[in-house]
Amino acid sequence: MKSVKFCFSILLVLAALQSQSQDTFISQWQAWFRYYNQTQLSEKYALHVEVDERRILNPSQQFQFFTHIHLHHRVNPWLDIAAGFNFNVANSAVKPSLAVPEFRPWQEATLTKQFQKELKFQFRYRLDERFIHNNNKEVLMDGYRFNLRHRFRIQFSKPILEFNNNRTLTLKLSDEVMLNSGDVPRLFDQNRLFASLEIKFNNHWSFESGYLNIIQPITDDVFYDRHVIRSTLHHRIGFK
Repeated sequence: MKSVKFCFSILLVLAALQSQSQDTFISQWQAWFRYYNQTQLSEKYALHVEVDERRILNPSQQFQFFTHIHLHHRVNPWLDIAAGFNFNVANSAVKPSLAVPEFRPWQEATLTKQFQKELKFQFRYRLDERFIHNNNKEVLMDGYRFNLRHRFRIQFSKPILEFNNNRTLTLKLSDEVMLNSGDVPRLFDQNRLFASLEIKFNNHWSFESGYLNIIQPITDDVFYDRHVIRSTLHHRIGFK
């Protein structure tokens, strides 16, 4: 229980940074579609591969496209560590036809605590090493800029319904704070608050959909307030 309180304390302090100088919000609706494959390689190792299409709804246009690959090591029942690599392109807000590439190796550790029988709590720390192609929002320029991004996430999940043939409906709630370090204009990167339902069809397939709210600064006193409908098709191979 002490570890849970400690994790909450971290996020409360970090989230307080977000509440400062929030004068103007620009609202935006998006839809994210993701295919998430997990292949169990052995009892302790699993390979995860993701493809993620993110779109702005009005006007309808691509916002980002992500590919992820990461290897996970289950150290013990309560600790999972992983290392991965992302490649993504992001469309410029000024010139939507401009696609800005980013290369992102990363590492993470996830702590899991099971309460009673069904309620699960997780705390995840991820470190992103971001190499973003230089641009002036209208054209690409030579070279890349680099910064570190520290990501702190807490998540609760609990099955709320059970159907025949081992089908279940699970409620998930999470909050993630992201902070920048290095040659960056500001410390606070964004906050993501997410609520979803995941229906498990069998041991290999499930579908998750939910609402994601993202607060992200544009300047010191202007913020994006993004409302995202996020849907994920989970595919598990080698899971008993």
